[in-house]
Amino acid sequence: MISGKLFRDAVINAAVCIEEQRKQIDELNVYPVPDGDTGTNMSLTFTNGIAEVRKSGSESLPVVLKSLSRGLLMG
Repeated sequence: MISGKLFRDAVINAAVCIEEQRKQIDELNVYPVPDGDTGTNMSLTFTNGIAEVRKSGSESLPVVLKSLSRGLLMG
């Protein structure tokens, strides 16, 4: 079973990787609108998700998941 801490750390790492590759992702021609900002949008979305996770201060998997989903949606 995955712990809240492990999941939180994995999502934070994924967000860092997306930010590091943002420009390359922006260059992808993504259907249906090849607008050149896919990586930027992904990075901003994950940044907001991670901010909510950090704000929760929790290592409980349900709390981390709920915080992440709220941050992703609202971001």
